[in-house]
Amino acid sequence: MPARSVVEYDRLLPEVPDRVPWAPPDRHLVRDPAADGGYRVEDGRRPSGLLLVKKLRAAVDAWRAAGYQGASDVTRRLFSHWFDEDHVVAGFPAPFRFHFCQREAIETLVYLVEVRGLRDAIQIINAFGTPAPGAGLFDRSIETYTLQSGQRRLRRFVPELRRPGEQDLPPERLRRHAFKMATGSGKTWVMAMAIVWSHFHRRRVPGSDLSTNFLIVAPNIIVYQRLEKDFASNEIFHRLPLIPPEWRGTWAQKVILRGESAEPDPSGNLLLTNIQQIHQSRLKEWTPGNAVEAILGPRPNKDLAAQQRPMLERLKGLPDLVAINDEAHHVHRPDLEWSQSLLAIHQALPSGLSLWLDFSATPKDQQGTYFPWTVCDYPLAQAVEDRIVKAPIIVSKADDPRRPDEEPDNVTRKNVCEKFGFWIEAAIARWRLHEGVYGALGTRPLRRPAVRTTGRVE
Repeated sequence: MPARSVVEYDRLLPEVPDRVPWAPPDRHLVRDPAADGGYRVEDGRRPSGLLLVKKLRAAVDAWRAAGYQGASDVTRRLFSHWFDEDHVVAGFPAPFRFHFCQREAIETLVYLVEVRGLRDAIQIINAFGTPAPGAGLFDRSIETYTLQSGQRRLRRFVPELRRPGEQDLPPERLRRHAFKMATGSGKTWVMAMAIVWSHFHRRRVPGSDLSTNFLIVAPNIIVYQRLEKDFASNEIFHRLPLIPPEWRGTWAQKVILRGESAEPDPSGNLLLTNIQQIHQSRLKEWTPGNAVEAILGPRPNKDLAAQQRPMLERLKGLPDLVAINDEAHHVHRPDLEWSQSLLAIHQALPSGLSLWLDFSATPKDQQGTYFPWTVCDYPLAQAVEDRIVKAPIIVSKADDPRRPDEEPDNVTRKNVCEKFGFWIEAAIARWRLHEGVYGALGTRPLRRPAVRTTGRVE
């Protein structure tokens, strides 16, 4: 008889006393069956096992405490506006405050780019790389090397694999940073903060190598539509206190959405699209069909809408660009078309991409290993403790305490029902629970539309 799935709701998670989401975390919950409620509060921040995070957190904390020494006037003004000044924003309690996880993410980016000036992944690994927890005495080395193909690689003990492993690294001098932030913790706001910082840094700091041009890439239409609500017509920059009042009159970003034929200006563009629109394979190379076409070129297309330049061509023509990936766990592997397209843009720009930023709750590659360029770690457990998101549903077997994602690597499932049986049983159990509640009330969670014989839907 197959093991029964058990669905647990951590409804009664104890609160960390005096915890507020805009302050740095100084305590965290630890499971403890002997403690009241099954948890105890432990001093100190929840540790991270990611390669760069431990030392980077300490460095950014010290930089913050020292008053952001080495930061430009633009950075200081934005940080003061975002984190020190009171704001009133419709729909939010007053005074409005950004979450600490959002603050730490943008601080970390600014610290690496502006204060430390580290442009290369290997430089950052050499400065902040820490052996993984659990690595044995002979597995604590962190080595980088380059293949004959030019691909750079990292060799280290990988905690997700529980063994030594190898990972690809970005090309030399490509500033690529990943931000691990729990779903619901406000990744989109950090994207907007990075855009505002880069925009004004480029315009107001002499010699800045950042950009006022931005590409935001979504992996699918659902994520694209969510981003479109925030960035179309610059809505997010007007709704949130992102731009200091004295700079608002100079803010101008030309927004170009997927499917639009508008050509970008030389500067001040925000292009929002899904990845399929910038695939390298969409650029079809024209070949003449006869001697006349070879001399005169292709015939004009009667369909003017079809003559718009592909998004990828328009991006390659910009002088500089910041690329931002949302849900970036869909991205990484050098041979994937997503990576190839963004690398093609990087190679086409005079000085390459100014920044390549990845945002995801799980910035992992196809092996299930975290990107080694992840610079920020805000896990779901911390978001729950901060009361930013709700407690998750925990699924396990009745006779096995492991969660389904902790199954041994050598277990092979024959079909989708076996592989996802945990989740299927959990979903049915949850549906039965809701059915019992709503059934007793005599209401339906969803009402089907009534269809008349004329075909009209009421």
